[in-house]
Amino acid sequence: MSGYLRATFRSLRHRAYRLYFIGQTISTVGTWAQKVAQAWLVLQLGGSGTVLGVTVGLQQAPTLFLTPWAGLLADRIDRRTMLLWTQVCAAVPAAVLAVLALLDRVTLPAVMVLAVAVGVVEAFDKPVRHTFAADVVPPEDMTNAVTLNATMFNAGKVLGPAAAGIAISVLGVAATFLFNVFSFLVMIVTLVAIRPGEIRPRELVPKELGALRAGLGYARRTPVIFTALALTTLTGLVAYEWNTAVPLLAREFSPDAATIGFFFAAMGAGAIVGSLALAGALVASPRTFLIGGGVFAVTLGLVAAAPTMGLALVALFMLGATATTFRALATSLIQLESEPGMRGRMVSLLIMALNGTSPVSAPLIGAVAEGLGARVAVGAGAGLSLAAAVVCWRYLAAVAPERLRRESLVGARRA
Repeated sequence: MSGYLRATFRSLRHRAYRLYFIGQTISTVGTWAQKVAQAWLVLQLGGSGTVLGVTVGLQQAPTLFLTPWAGLLADRIDRRTMLLWTQVCAAVPAAVLAVLALLDRVTLPAVMVLAVAVGVVEAFDKPVRHTFAADVVPPEDMTNAVTLNATMFNAGKVLGPAAAGIAISVLGVAATFLFNVFSFLVMIVTLVAIRPGEIRPRELVPKELGALRAGLGYARRTPVIFTALALTTLTGLVAYEWNTAVPLLAREFSPDAATIGFFFAAMGAGAIVGSLALAGALVASPRTFLIGGGVFAVTLGLVAAAPTMGLALVALFMLGATATTFRALATSLIQLESEPGMRGRMVSLLIMALNGTSPVSAPLIGAVAEGLGARVAVGAGAGLSLAAAVVCWRYLAAVAPERLRRESLVGARRA
């Protein structure tokens, strides 16, 4: 048991990653608290499911258009410096929302404009957040570090919405935004505390014409990366849009703001348990990734079919475990398959696949939920995701069948 625990948390033995993990955990709690507060504001200000979806789509639109350049920038400059700047910039919209809420001057247009501002910062923040772990742990610990990052992200998904639900009821929505400002300051302190010698040296990609086009060509020519990006894009379009689907699904069970927090918390709790259970043994490979995509789709279908709030919470707990495993496998697989000089660009394409699709998926899911019900919207996403996983399996079996064979013990140890 002690050996398994050491394997599960082995990345934390590196001081730099430990600091990064602590800072990210607190920052993620604040970020998820703000997501819930923003969704609650939109609904309280008279927004419909479609308006909520449009707001989420506006926030994610910069990810679609700016993330490729952000990934290239993450390959060209010092990643810690880039992270420090994104934390400073991200604190500004949170502070503005807090002031507007305190003065009772917040409006739907203001929320939407600030959502776009947050989205611009996130477009540059996400690629460097995902790749910075590779700079502070050795390659053999990369999958473990990515899985622990997923645990951290989902711990924030538990604590952030739960804290937001309580804070909105007791202290008001402004307190949630103020906490997010504080969380960014904590992240800045932990980044500054990392010593330069603790960051693994890497060769920075020089400026050159056609660097983005070269990245796209590399992804297209690499079957495993192409398959991973195809499946995550398809699931991103029809299923992986929690900021819209979860609040609308929660509202079908109860109009209380706390219900949204409970639903997100159930997902987050499942994600923590699932990622911790697998962190010491998870092997990122094409086979496990595609199986993970299929299991994710089936679990999403259970959420759509849950007849009561109790069963919905159980299904969301299971969904949290399968969704975070699927995402961790995608992130690890793409980084392991990529050359170091392409890693930032490949991760930026993955982020576009999962989050950059929101300008389409968020309004779509919101409109379907408004017209046919949130269960139908979620169930349709589940069915389409399962079909996509089957198609991607058949494609990889045709172009690179050797990559779908069961991993040997040697391969598992290496990963």
